[in-house]
Amino acid sequence: MLTASATSLLASPVLHDLDIRVVLQPNGDARITETRHMSIDSEGTECYIVLSNLNGSQLRDFSVTDETGLAYETQDPWDIDRSRDWKTNRCGIVTKHDGYELCWGLGDAGDRTYTASYTVTSLLRSYPNADGFLYMFVAEGLQPSPQHVRLTIVPADTHLRFVPDSCSIWAFRFRGDLYFADGTIVAQSSEPFQRHSAMIVMARFAKGMFQPSTNGEGTFEQLKLGALEDSDYTGEMTREGKWALAIFVFSLIFFPLLLVGLYFLYVWRQRRKVMKDLLWYRDLPYEGNLQATNNVLNAYRYGAADYNNLLSACILRLISDGAISIDTASDQKGRTVQNFVIHPLPDTKQYPKLLQLVHQIFRDAAGTDTVLEAKELKSWMKSRHNQSVTDTFIQTLHTKTSIYQYRDQLDDVRKVFGLRKFLKEFTLLDERSVGEVTLWRDYMIYATLFGIADQVIRDMKKINPEYFNLDQVAGQMANDTTLPLIRSAMHSSTSRAAMSKAEREARASGRGGSSSWSGGGGFSGGGFGGGVR
Repeated sequence: MLTASATSLLASPVLHDLDIRVVLQPNGDARITETRHMSIDSEGTECYIVLSNLNGSQLRDFSVTDETGLAYETQDPWDIDRSRDWKTNRCGIVTKHDGYELCWGLGDAGDRTYTASYTVTSLLRSYPNADGFLYMFVAEGLQPSPQHVRLTIVPADTHLRFVPDSCSIWAFRFRGDLYFADGTIVAQSSEPFQRHSAMIVMARFAKGMFQPSTNGEGTFEQLKLGALEDSDYTGEMTREGKWALAIFVFSLIFFPLLLVGLYFLYVWRQRRKVMKDLLWYRDLPYEGNLQATNNVLNAYRYGAADYNNLLSACILRLISDGAISIDTASDQKGRTVQNFVIHPLPDTKQYPKLLQLVHQIFRDAAGTDTVLEAKELKSWMKSRHNQSVTDTFIQTLHTKTSIYQYRDQLDDVRKVFGLRKFLKEFTLLDERSVGEVTLWRDYMIYATLFGIADQVIRDMKKINPEYFNLDQVAGQMANDTTLPLIRSAMHSSTSRAAMSKAEREARASGRGGSSSWSGGGGFSGGGFGGGVR
């Protein structure tokens, strides 16, 4: 008895693979074929599929075959309480108050393949500006949970192809990917389903591809907004953005060399105008606004915009203003270590939004002990729980600037490059007034922004070797041990967060990509349960 009990506990049905093929008919009906590759033991009497929440759709033409090709006999009504022997090679439908259960007998134990086919009417529905659906193809709570699921959606019309130009797609409630493949839509899991996994797919089709017989409620945009709510799809491309993308693609194909050449020529001419007879500028441009200064630098670059130096300059600004300090302490082994300590930011509202966000991220990542470690910063910015803050930070950091907007601001632009010239030629000055020394912290910050901090700090030490000993904060700003670790962590974490945000925005526009574990509200079909009982 003990041996039999142990065997019973260890052996249970396994759903190795669930393959679903959906053929969309011109009128919006869907012929769905589900193929299950399973290992069956003595447990249970039948397998069943849950179909509920059909919103007016009807179920038709249910049939089942097994690996031998045997077509199961349809039994109406179906009695779920009958024996396993009675259910063998039979199938039937149980009508529930909220939908159906599609049932068939398990039959013999062993490795089995069951193929269940059925039609759901009006799965695809018509909306004012598009046709589409939001449907749960694999119910939540399916037991046994499938080890792998693949869903393929194809048009019944062989001349029709599903491609990104005319279709948009989204997926929810499972770990995996959704993509276009050879004119079809494919959703595929990348890891075994859990108890609360499901497979929901939303698709939008251009008008004219289908002639649905049923109208959906409201608009497709309303359906989509409900589905994307609480999902990790964020960022929707605007109409202006789509036009800009189309123009960019057109230019990339037909005029790449011409456009790039003309742009570089324009930048070169504007830089010559700025640099002609350029004089030193000793004050802070744009009233000390680091981001405004960096916007000028980006606008007059030949290559891509750079934000790493701006982040480093923001860190130095926070150190200079007392919001960050580098303190010396002893670790558990008695060794002397330097800690990056986060302090409150006084008069927070007077600071630009970017500086406020950098300080907020450092403060939250440091936690209650206020000591920020590089690994803490990376972990905090990688966490989905902090995605809203990191998205706002990325959006604030990556300001859009163009060289054309500075055509009438030549004096302000010359101040930026004049300060850079002054700092690069720092050692050429013969005298140092007291007023200049009071600006040395700011000069270090702007030298960092210009990417010449190492040279400027060396020049400062030649001119006034005692300065960094007399000014403790300036000494911390020149720290070459702890500070680079935090800078590196901030730069790499920001790059990852920016790429993650861009990927989610592309997915949210309906181009495919990884599925969203959450979201998908407002779906039809599916439900909870199904499997073996």
